[in-house]
Amino acid sequence: MSEEHNDFDGIKYRAEKHTPAIFRLLLGGLVVWGVIFMGYYLFSGWSSETEYAQKKLAQQGRVAAANKAGVPAPTAKPANQAGLIEIGKAQFAARCASCHGETAKGGIGPDLTKAQYKFGKSADAIAQSIVEGRPGGMPSFKNDLSQERVEGLVQYLMSLK
Repeated sequence: MSEEHNDFDGIKYRAEKHTPAIFRLLLGGLVVWGVIFMGYYLFSGWSSETEYAQKKLAQQGRVAAANKAGVPAPTAKPANQAGLIEIGKAQFAARCASCHGETAKGGIGPDLTKAQYKFGKSADAIAQSIVEGRPGGMPSFKNDLSQERVEGLVQYLMSLK
């Protein structure tokens, strides 16, 4: 009875208690790396909160400087206006004509050839309608259109009569 029974379903149990050398090496390396990383992280003074606060402060400084300098919102340049109108016309045909009609005279959406729009016909009001959308069915194109395409659409819509 002092003899151990090491046979289970034909599988012989090996009583070696040694782990393979590669696992011991990996474990040792991981422990050394962890201690070095912990020491660096704890004593370097770096933290993600401080980095975020610094970046946020720098961004607020840039915004304040731009507001103080009176930098206007980007608008179409007159020399490039014809090119922007063509871009806007193509975008209108692709994205807007299904609701506003091919000639912009209206359909599901309102007539865009009128002298005044419900939310205003200034460049800023039109851009806001395109980017943010409006209640009652106008979707937002914030994630679909680049700034240049939005400016092109604005110039195209302002050129309609």
